[in-house]
Formats: sequence, structure tokens, C-alpha cells
Amino acid sequence: MNDKGINNLSIQTRVEELNDFALLHKYFGNLAFKAIQKNNFYSGFTIGMERITILLKEDNFNIEAFQSNPIEGVRKFIHGYFADRGGNMPDIWIEGNTVYLETKICKNCLTIEAEKLAEQCHEDVCAIYCRTFAKGIVSVLEDFFPEIVINFYNVSSRRDGKESDCREAFQILSPKRTENPK
Repeated sequence: MNDKGINNLSIQTRVEELNDFALLHKYFGNLAFKAIQKNNFYSGFTIGMERITILLKEDNFNIEAFQSNPIEGVRKFIHGYFADRGGNMPDIWIEGNTVYLETKICKNCLTIEAEKLAEQCHEDVCAIYCRTFAKGIVSVLEDFFPEIVINFYNVSSRRDGKESDCREAFQILSPKRTENPK
């Protein structure tokens, strides 16, 4: 597996990757961002595949339970990824049929720290780097459970200002469930 992406918590690896992004941008301009976005989506998808495979081998993934409550299933899947990875643990919660993932300003963001050391970074790097990686991880669930659709979107970002939290939303649409039970 590729040792890059937000799964790797090494600041040096992150800096090298951002420098690679800068090199691609230097030669291809904004076209590079589409390729970088695809790369990070598929990197996340690979991690999601590995995660679901490991859970199945360990008999820790209940397909029926996921199908009966895909909202909670997505929350558990995302939470489990970050818990297993270690490092920065975002807050993860459910409101209605949406799972939120939020990194507070008080928690260290490795990408922002790496940007301080990298040669040059485009201000949209978080959107193509971290967000597409997270979207890729969860997209695995849509492939194995075609009855659900996961709309992924950014709610807020540190790019909005120094005091902003990063908040992502995963809206789960399913003919079986549209809201999380109380």
C-alpha cells in the first residue's frame, strides 16, 4: 500500500507529498488538482477496502446491523478508522440522517503544520487532500450497500479563518431509514 495520504502521520511524509503536489501544479497548473483529487479519493477507497476486509476477517462487521441502521453503521465505520489510525481524533456524531466529522481548532492539523514547511501549497489543498481521502473511505460502503447513497460535503474549514473548525458531513440516504432512531 502507498505510504502517503492522511493515513500516514509522519510530518516528513506529508511535507514530501505536498511538495509533490506543488511540482505537479508547477508543470500542469490547476489541471493537477483533478489528478491529485482522484489519487487521494482512491487512496482513501483502498483504506476503506482494507478496513472492511479486516473487520470481516475479525467477525466485527455485522452486515444485517449495518443494513438496518446505515447511519449508525457509517458513524461506526468512520470512528473506527480514526480510532485505529491514532493521532488526531475528530468529534463524530449523528444529527438526523447525517454523520458529522469535526476537527476542533484546539487539535493539531498535520496538513496545516506540513504546509508551513512545504515549498508551496495551494490554499485549496485541504479540499483535495483530506476531504477526498475521507470521501474515498466511506464510498466503499456505497459499493457494498447499493441501497444507500452518501452525500459528502464540507460544512466549514480552517480555510475560512484561523479560528474555524473543519467540519465534514456525510448525509446517508436510504429507502429503509431516513433518520437516526432516538
